[in-house]
Amino acid sequence: MTYGRPEPCGAGSGAGEAPATPFRRDIPDRRRRPTGPLDALRIFGRRGRVRRAPDRVGAYFLDRFDATTLAFTLAILALSLIDGLLTIELLDRNGEEINPVMRHFLGHGHGPFLMAKYCLTAAGLPFLVVFKNWPFWGTRFRVGYLLPLVLALYVALLTYQLHLLHG
Repeated sequence: MTYGRPEPCGAGSGAGEAPATPFRRDIPDRRRRPTGPLDALRIFGRRGRVRRAPDRVGAYFLDRFDATTLAFTLAILALSLIDGLLTIELLDRNGEEINPVMRHFLGHGHGPFLMAKYCLTAAGLPFLVVFKNWPFWGTRFRVGYLLPLVLALYVALLTYQLHLLHG
């Protein structure tokens, strides 16, 4: 046994034998290829967090996401649907839709309006989740900070809509 350098993997115990496999340090580092944004689509991803401080500097991607991110995403989707239902109720009470895109879908009925509202919200959320560790303009503010912000804006909007309904 040598103390200066680790034993080679699978090396024989005989003196003078050439190692059967290279030293672990001689194997190419799998971290040389960073996780990319499309790696989030892999089923068996393993990178759920960044352990090393130098890896946290700048933009980095993960291919597994925590329960908090899932909770924010599902809550935003649910609040989006509730917003659509409250909007329909307010329109039935002589309210007016200001957003021209949503007004277009309302012209096709309540079902297409709710479907469009849900799909437009659901289409943007994967980008927020995948790029959640991407810094804005080189600052410490990351895209993932928008998830709780969007959730808070939906809560404020729903509070306002409920105030209009009961006021």
